Amino acid sequence: MASRDVETGEKRGANHNINNNYFYDESSRETHWTSWLVPAIVVANLAVFIAVMFVNDCPKKINGPNKACVARFLGRFSFQPLRENPLFGPSSSTLEKMGALEWRKVVHEHQGWRLVTCMWLHAGIIHLLTNMLSLIFIGIRLEQQFGF
Repeated sequence: MASRDVETGEKRGANHNINNNYFYDESSRETHWTSWLVPAIVVANLAVFIAVMFVNDCPKKINGPNKACVARFLGRFSFQPLRENPLFGPSSSTLEKMGALEWRKVVHEHQGWRLVTCMWLHAGIIHLLTNMLSLIFIGIRLEQQFGF
């Protein structure tokens, strides 16, 4: 018994070659977009985080047995104590110095540049990793799909 194709209304038989490929075939594209913007943003974010940790210089600013820096073997790149920053990162004063967003400074002291610099700052290595992983997994796919 031959069944009918719902979309075309034709009967299916042994002689009909029906293509059931209803999905978009990505291999049929003429060119393949190579993602470059998202990896560049990831590298820039890593560079900014390294610069922030360089400015932070935890061993120089923290002294005493109760206020030991985390990962002290990193030298000046070591993290603030976990009581101060549980995300394994710099101090809040370093982030403020490097351009963290403070509305009082933006409004009253006319530091509008903080609206841009705060987007590149991360509170710690955990914050940086979660943001960069989501950017890599979602951003590269979007850049390949839509281009730049």
